[in-house]
Amino acid sequence: MEVSEDIKEAKDILQNILKAKKSIRMYPQNNPIYIKTIEDSYQRLSSYFEYKDTFTLKIKQNSILYDTEEIYVNPEKEDNLALFFFKDGLREITFNKGLHQE
Repeated sequence: MEVSEDIKEAKDILQNILKAKKSIRMYPQNNPIYIKTIEDSYQRLSSYFEYKDTFTLKIKQNSILYDTEEIYVNPEKEDNLALFFFKDGLREITFNKGLHQE
């Protein structure tokens, strides 16, 4: 896979994670929207793992990087996924091949 395709895929996965974070807060676990969002997130990561073993994101205060490419930027304090992780001390998140939907 080309680097530009790799970055696009990483951006798509991150956008799906953002959508999932919002849906999980809004809907109960038995809601069809909640269930579909979780399934979509899992499917995106599963298809990524067909050609890679890990999906790693580096967390900065207002941005998230995939490899060295900034794939998310939000300077605002509200609804900032990077800051959400950063304020709790998370600096890197890695999803591994073999990840279970649960």
